[in-house]
Amino acid sequence: MQPETIATFQQLIQQPWLQQPLLVLLVAVVSSVLPLPASYQPLVLFRLLAVRLATRVNKASYPSAQLNLSGSLAAMIAVVPWLILAWAFTLLSQVPALWHGLLLYFCLDWQNSRQQALDIQRSLSKQQLNLARDQLQPLVLREVRLMSEVGVSKACLESLLFRLATQWTAVLLWFLLGGVVLAIACRLMQELHQQWNPKRQKYRYFGQPVAWLVSVLNWPGMLLCATVLALLVSWRHSRHYLKFSNDGYFNWSARWLLAAGAAALKRNLAGPVYYDGQKIRRVRIGPVNEPQPSDIQLLLKLARQYQVGLLLMLTSYIGLTILGHWPQ
Repeated sequence: MQPETIATFQQLIQQPWLQQPLLVLLVAVVSSVLPLPASYQPLVLFRLLAVRLATRVNKASYPSAQLNLSGSLAAMIAVVPWLILAWAFTLLSQVPALWHGLLLYFCLDWQNSRQQALDIQRSLSKQQLNLARDQLQPLVLREVRLMSEVGVSKACLESLLFRLATQWTAVLLWFLLGGVVLAIACRLMQELHQQWNPKRQKYRYFGQPVAWLVSVLNWPGMLLCATVLALLVSWRHSRHYLKFSNDGYFNWSARWLLAAGAAALKRNLAGPVYYDGQKIRRVRIGPVNEPQPSDIQLLLKLARQYQVGLLLMLTSYIGLTILGHWPQ
């Protein structure tokens, strides 16, 4: 290869409009081939810190307005120091792109969710329902102790859909749009939302500010994931299920994602759930067919097709951009 060609290529990949997509492509592939084991995931420590912080400042005796304010301040205390550290190390790093890629790699733990889902499917296929319930519990907030095989399968499918759309797609989108700091902020806020979810009674007011912000951060990822799934399988059925899914519980992006997932799997999703002993009535989305354990494997296959499709689109963008800016 000519020295001039190498120099030109080096100049091109240092441009932000090309460097960000290249990092996303590389990290997404690496995280898929060499996933970080769950026991080494830094987010585990952050979850513990979030729970302890809430224990200190989320008091049942406080009025709702004060709990909203406490939740907002607690979120800032939990997230902002990590963002400052990420930004500071970027300034000190000799190779900022390598540092950003490492941080993005820590944010992507889709493969761990995928493995948990496969473990649940194996347990269900062996008629080990109690074990499947125990394996499901880390993925969901709802009560699982009375779930049937259908209930466990449905909850697992819903969790996978939302994690694919938020913890993988949304994080990558925000990295592309705003860099590593915005991607980290998105991922940490998602973890806070998981720990302080207002669906649970003790976080009803305390977790509302985080829930509102996370709904905004997750919206682009959920919209993209649902739209691509609908285009891959059945746009007509997805639109049909969306039309009859508005019961006031899910926001539009969540309903669109569940409708696309139901159309892709040909199974109904959502429906009533229990949180802290209280039954929450939710509309059923999709056909009358109930989910089966084998649908977990089908959804994981669709998720892989979706991920490969997006990465191929990103690869095409990178290739066309390089050709478009290559000197004549």
